[in-house]
Amino acid sequence: MMRWRAGTAGLALGVWAALGSGCDQGKTGPAPQPVVEEPHPAPGTPPEFVPGDARWTTHTAMAGRQDVTAVASDGSGGVVLLGTSEAPTSSDTSQDPDGTTLTVSRHDGNGQQLWSRSFTPEPGAKGLADVDALMLAVSTSGDVFVAGKVEGQLRMGDTVITGSHFVAKLAADGSPRWARATGPVKALLPDGAGELMLAHGLEVERHDAGGGSRWKRDVPAVGSATVAALDVEGGLIMAGQKPLGPFESRGFIVRLSPDGEIRWERDVGPGAPNFTDVSFRPDGSFLFTGDFNGTLQWGRDTLQTPCSERGCFRTVFTLATDAYGEPLWGRVLDSEDVSGSEGARLAVDTDGSSAMLWRHGCGSELARLSAGGDVLWQDFYVTAPCFATPLLRDVTFLPGGDVVGAGMFSGTRSFGGRSFAADDTDVFLQRLVP
Repeated sequence: MMRWRAGTAGLALGVWAALGSGCDQGKTGPAPQPVVEEPHPAPGTPPEFVPGDARWTTHTAMAGRQDVTAVASDGSGGVVLLGTSEAPTSSDTSQDPDGTTLTVSRHDGNGQQLWSRSFTPEPGAKGLADVDALMLAVSTSGDVFVAGKVEGQLRMGDTVITGSHFVAKLAADGSPRWARATGPVKALLPDGAGELMLAHGLEVERHDAGGGSRWKRDVPAVGSATVAALDVEGGLIMAGQKPLGPFESRGFIVRLSPDGEIRWERDVGPGAPNFTDVSFRPDGSFLFTGDFNGTLQWGRDTLQTPCSERGCFRTVFTLATDAYGEPLWGRVLDSEDVSGSEGARLAVDTDGSSAMLWRHGCGSELARLSAGGDVLWQDFYVTAPCFATPLLRDVTFLPGGDVVGAGMFSGTRSFGGRSFAADDTDVFLQRLVP
């Protein structure tokens, strides 16, 4: 993997802690520990890190196909990963040769695995046994909440989810506590008491620590949003597209009260953006990201996609708004690649700054942004000749401000001057100086 830098350089790989697909029909348990590559011996003089440098580089090889969906800080200096795995050969417990296993793992601040859990579905009436890992949230007390979708039957603790979207709670050690079938989940918000607020289907619902429903409200507007985030009272900030005619649509951002009433709404256009992530900032303002082709007018900023002789290409954007929906700033993050950029995700630090990642035809990119939207540094994860891995999937911040990202790669790739080989596809975890 080749690398360029808009500031100072430094990349890292890390540890993947998913179980293989050979677990017993959805039962949980400790994984056989894979062999972990040790980092280079520490030099006699501690290195002088600059923003964007890697603090460590490790890689754990696992058999089969491994992928990651989300990474979240565990609040204690480490992270939790959510992903999926597939066995090298079809499992004896599944009639589906492409069946997947849901994997959840926890790592310390050095990337070392503390525990991992796997949940393998059994075939349903159609013989399918697949599970999608969709969303992850970790409470301040360490409870882990995951959202997904299963085809077939999936046992999580004492509950079997059959052919449905679902949400589940795991204890700080990964043990399942409860699981509930839901509509498609748009947002998760846990609290320190073990309770969970979620937006799913056309509803906002709050579950108590044991999984019981405290209250439920119909919020039909949730169905039109592609991304959403909840506040502690059950209000929503959402973004998506709304049709203006048979062949025209426009982006929108809307703030809803806990009762589902519109507090404010703002159009985003004239091009129709595809929103892929949203996050609250500590001062009550918001960040949105996604991709578009054309022009977006955002306050005083005009955002345009990059063009060449072959035409214009989709690119990613970040929009900032205050708590009342007024535009603060907008940015286009141009890629070195002209095949189009998409799949943007973002995370917000305690000072309102952010980290943002996205992918394109030759890999992925990661940018660190100030609270005002200035690019502080940028990493390029690309392959020459062009090949669409490595792919960053998600990013988070540790309490001290370090950036942690997780993704997947295949084949042999070079990261930070070291080469790593994946069995099929493997997951990498990286910790960077902010």
